[in-house]
Amino acid sequence: MNGLEWNDLRLILAIGRAGSLSGAARELKNDHSTVFRKLGAIEKRVGVRFFDRMKGRYKITEAGDAALRLAKSFENDILGLERELVGQDARLRGNIKISAVAGPAVIFLPKLLAGFRRLHPEVTFDLLSEFGASDLSRREADIAVRVTKSPPDSYLGRNICDFKFAAYASPTYLERSGSRPLADHDWVVFEPMAQILTPQIFPSDDVRKERTVFSTNSVHSAVAAVQQGVGALAISSCLVDADSRLIRIAGPFEKLTMQLWVLVHPDLRNTARVTALMHYIARELRQERALFEGSRVPG
Repeated sequence: MNGLEWNDLRLILAIGRAGSLSGAARELKNDHSTVFRKLGAIEKRVGVRFFDRMKGRYKITEAGDAALRLAKSFENDILGLERELVGQDARLRGNIKISAVAGPAVIFLPKLLAGFRRLHPEVTFDLLSEFGASDLSRREADIAVRVTKSPPDSYLGRNICDFKFAAYASPTYLERSGSRPLADHDWVVFEPMAQILTPQIFPSDDVRKERTVFSTNSVHSAVAAVQQGVGALAISSCLVDADSRLIRIAGPFEKLTMQLWVLVHPDLRNTARVTALMHYIARELRQERALFEGSRVPG
């Protein structure tokens, strides 16, 4: 692999993970044409092809597989060094990256982070609201507020409380729909939850699809649609239990119960700003456990 530098390996690694130039471009925060040009220049300089182009996908070659293994090894060493250096930082200043599911990220964390910053004004934040999970080992986040039944054993964390889901609708919709079995309602479906609704609410995926009148990958749009009387919605209790415009019509669904965790990579346990924020978030979120567990009486 003469002539390969870390930036070359990083590009090969991104394409190998994504299987496409567009996916690699998103990871590297470049445009498609730049990644295409850089890959061509690397392959020309080294004299081998690292990927075969097949119907828009990039299939790794034997040479590419060797480069990919080397790139992963380098990345692990570099990320490990970064975590070790950050872990030695005892100052309550600097940036902290936090990833969180939509409920805590939207409703609770902005207020909590503002409170923490009043105590420690030299700390800044990057907050990523997402349904999936950031990889703490790859420094995609320093702290993760995650909803899960089993967090990775390699992370340190605080178990906050149970995280429950229930079904809601507006009074106008319920007046129009009348009394009927849960599965027979018109449904607004938040797409990341679609599959787990079938055994809990619907007898089959076909029935779920038949009864879905509005689907979206945006939790805000789903809640707004239900507020407008479009149909019923199954969603985390913390998002809507306190909303006087909606009525809980079923749940919490015990089989859907998850747990709310605040997680950090072990290498960051000696980083003052990270551990201080983790403890702060955990303490403040526990004060809202009635909302997360669906046990708060609205009003």
